[in-house]
Amino acid sequence: MKFGRKEPLLGSLAMDDGNNGETATLPRGLPSPAPPARSASGMNQELNAFLGDGCIYEGKLTFEGRVRIDGKFTGEIFSTDTLEVGPGAELEAEIDVRQVIIAGRVEGNIHARGRCDLRAPGEVIGNIVSPIITMEEGVQFDGAMQMKAALEGTIGTVADQDLVRVAT
Repeated sequence: MKFGRKEPLLGSLAMDDGNNGETATLPRGLPSPAPPARSASGMNQELNAFLGDGCIYEGKLTFEGRVRIDGKFTGEIFSTDTLEVGPGAELEAEIDVRQVIIAGRVEGNIHARGRCDLRAPGEVIGNIVSPIITMEEGVQFDGAMQMKAALEGTIGTVADQDLVRVAT
């Protein structure tokens, strides 16, 4: 069976279909894979794991590297690296990571030892403890922030005198 030309077009992808050396050619114009994400330091950082849209997970997630969640997650998240919450994601979780980037909905306390980036159209209901917190216009936030180096293990136990209350 022949799916296309034997000679692939410039910029197309040829795949062996297992039929006597004939090739199937995918047309030009297909989107390229997304480039690796850039970390806060500007270095490329590839995803180690991905919980896609339509996936539901309940439990405890511990990881190294960069993880992106676009689905629904309920439980606890721990990492010495980066968590990315996509625009369609819904999390009900206690989060304790080095860096977190939130563009989805998170209900729960967040402890980011490095930085916490809140991006539109993100929504956070809960307290945030991190030495660096950025918030884009359009983010919804209902909770308290503590912007100083947090002690290990302080998630959910912030002292009232150290908080800045943000009006919603």
